[in-house]
Amino acid sequence: MMVHSDKRRSLRVPITCAVYYSDGAFHASGVTANLNHSGGCLQGSHNVAVGMELMVLLIPPTQSALLIRKATVRWVRDQFFGVQLDHNDTATSWELDQVAFDQRTPLSLMTH
Repeated sequence: MMVHSDKRRSLRVPITCAVYYSDGAFHASGVTANLNHSGGCLQGSHNVAVGMELMVLLIPPTQSALLIRKATVRWVRDQFFGVQLDHNDTATSWELDQVAFDQRTPLSLMTH
């Protein structure tokens, strides 16, 4: 059995939202499994590969859509894949806080 070390700096919070994602050559849809300020897990309708840079449109149930301009694919397992968000996009971090607030869940829980 393989053991994977957890390289995350903060816990991921289970948040389910519809998403659309694209690399410019394709457009696909899916849902989030979890999110935090630095990344998340998505389940999608189109296969992606590690290293791909995607634009992601997050559609929370209680507010306007959120455009994530750069999400880099870090791992892929069947229809699930993990993305790392661009840490320079501070507007996205603030908007992700609003998504969590609307769902009454803190988005970032530090593990250390």
